[in-house]
Amino acid sequence: MVPWRPYKLLVASLSGLAAVVALAGGDPQADQLSKLRTEWRSQVVKDTKGLREHYAQNLQKLEKELAAKGDYAGAAKVCEERRKVMCEMSKQESAAPSVPKAVEEGQPVVLEAAQAIVSGGVAYNSTLGVLTGWNAAGAMVGWLLPPGLKAGGYEVEVTWSCPQENTGGDLLFKEDRYSLRRAVKPTSSWDIYQTEVIGTLRLIANSRMLELSVVAANGAAAVNNSDLLHLKSIRLLPAVAGK
Repeated sequence: MVPWRPYKLLVASLSGLAAVVALAGGDPQADQLSKLRTEWRSQVVKDTKGLREHYAQNLQKLEKELAAKGDYAGAAKVCEERRKVMCEMSKQESAAPSVPKAVEEGQPVVLEAAQAIVSGGVAYNSTLGVLTGWNAAGAMVGWLLPPGLKAGGYEVEVTWSCPQENTGGDLLFKEDRYSLRRAVKPTSSWDIYQTEVIGTLRLIANSRMLELSVVAANGAAAVNNSDLLHLKSIRLLPAVAGK
């Protein structure tokens, strides 16, 4: 599981850029926009790391100054803050999502729960191997897609559980240009998982990211703001290849 930070701003902003791409329709410039988007995403990560490093350097300088003045208590506080920043940098670097390996043409794209970039309260439960915390509209996850994906239709196969009292809700699947909204049907309990193709999502060539968000919750999930579902995995099954 990858924390959304600093990707929260990035992925939230992708929706706006995706809208710009959508306006292009079948315009070849769509691929150029997609390339720019990828370059921008890399720059955001790079800049965030640079800001953290600069902050850590300033903290180290302040720590030395306070120690030189005999303010050892102040120096200790600054040292503790610097260590937290360095630890966070280490976690971000180890958790930063890497671009998945290319998938052979005709083979399914497997999106593991553990590889999701999470936001809006969603979290990865390593014990169950599922994504939980789908408590309200705005809960969102994203996956980087393998490079070189062919344009065309991809059947969206989802494995999830959802108790009867929640009575499901609506999820929105979105790539660079196209989207698919589908209702989540309840299963008999949290422990009973269901795998089903819920629809076909069209992808543009070399689509970079798939986002999944809650747009509506029903039953107990809406009334009590409880978890809408437990998401185990998503597979994209090539259905119709095309340009």
